[in-house]
Amino acid sequence: MDELELLKKDWKKQEDMLPRLSYKEIYQMILKKSSSIVRWIFIISILEFLLWASLDVVFRLNGVHTDTEVDMESFSLIASIISYTILLYFITRFYLNYKKIKVTDSAKVLMENIIKTRRTVRQYIWVNISFLVLAMVATMGYIILFTDEFKNQPIENQPPVWLVVVVTLFAALILIVIIALFYRVVYGIFTRRLKKNYEELEKLEI
Repeated sequence: MDELELLKKDWKKQEDMLPRLSYKEIYQMILKKSSSIVRWIFIISILEFLLWASLDVVFRLNGVHTDTEVDMESFSLIASIISYTILLYFITRFYLNYKKIKVTDSAKVLMENIIKTRRTVRQYIWVNISFLVLAMVATMGYIILFTDEFKNQPIENQPPVWLVVVVTLFAALILIVIIALFYRVVYGIFTRRLKKNYEELEKLEI
């Protein structure tokens, strides 16, 4: 008997000694992992909400917003309310996704819930980035068109509008890239794990 045959017999013995998991056991493992991942997405979204709310409170207590004009302060308050509403809406959706996955009783439904959760995360990221862009553009427009500090300066002391626009857009782009990277790293880890679980369920269903 040659070496290859001996190796094959040895592998066969080792394979027979390995524990064989049933369909139900494998499914329960994937369900547990998926539930844990979605729970962490929910927890991180809450921590993110608390972080932004804390920063806003600190700025207001330190008088950062009181140094601006009344209209600008009102705009800041409205933007904060919209931002918190968006966060609370998605926190609620993450929680509902977690509850659905936790009580899922079939692989097919679990696969559907995983797709929904990943879609919710993508929507959350794009809505936040889009709101940030709109808020920065609106702030820039308000400063150029309505603030006395900008309008009342002598023409020779006013920076060109195009320069203000370019600098603001450049700063916005940098901020957006940083936030997008943050979301990609933090939420991307969990969505990739969910995708892996989905692929394992696909194999399980074959």
